[in-house]
Amino acid sequence: MKKSLMLAGLAGLLMPHMAHPQDGSLAVCADLSAKAPDVAHHCRRALASGQLNEAQTFGAQTNLGDALIAIRQPDQAIDAFEAAIALLPQRVEPYVGRARALEDMKRTAEAAEDWDRAASLAPNSLDVRLDRGAFFLRNGSTDAALAEFDAAVRINPRDPDALFNRGLTLIAASRMPEAEADFTRLLADAPNDAGAYYHRGRARAGRDDRGALEDFETAARLAPQWSSPWFQSGQALERSGQVDAANQHFRRAFELGHKDPWLLDRIQQLGG
Repeated sequence: MKKSLMLAGLAGLLMPHMAHPQDGSLAVCADLSAKAPDVAHHCRRALASGQLNEAQTFGAQTNLGDALIAIRQPDQAIDAFEAAIALLPQRVEPYVGRARALEDMKRTAEAAEDWDRAASLAPNSLDVRLDRGAFFLRNGSTDAALAEFDAAVRINPRDPDALFNRGLTLIAASRMPEAEADFTRLLADAPNDAGAYYHRGRARAGRDDRGALEDFETAARLAPQWSSPWFQSGQALERSGQVDAANQHFRRAFELGHKDPWLLDRIQQLGG
């Protein structure tokens, strides 16, 4: 599930099984499970072989660009994506890849233009909508991000990534009842999703602390080494006047490595 707002692009484009170079480089270039440095090396070998047709060359350039982003060479990735665009400018994948590379280089305005192009080429692509929404959210455009996640939910009303990320964006926009509704819809299909319980608890906190506490405690049970649910449940308990229970939860959050200046001060008050 794409719960991170650092959502991936359209990586790992598979290429036609035609005229593979004898050394197998094209196969490694197209292997989704291969390590990024190996993909970059073998895509370059495949491209240098002179044995690729147009579609294979496009795929190799696109996968090379994705691999170069992964190994933190976005400037070279841009060159690969531009070579792919020159071959098949109607395909969306290299615009998505170039947008990611440009963002890595802090060229945000240019990245936004590529996301616009990607959305115009594939307006009904769930992946494009999710990734474009994540781009907007990372760059502080909450309203634009929400529009993309709304579009993603319209494409697939039950998609967990669309619901999760729209829920996070609604929390960022302080639209807590709507965020709660999205996480509730997600949990109907994924009842063991610790992250969905945790963020629904965040959406409920302060409005329905009993419900928030139940969600935080469920998240802690499902992911017992995750410190945030323990910290948030401690706060909910304290708001309800259960100070001793709250302190137990704060201690557990601290033991699990939760980083928060307020928590450190609280633990010191409790005697360490």
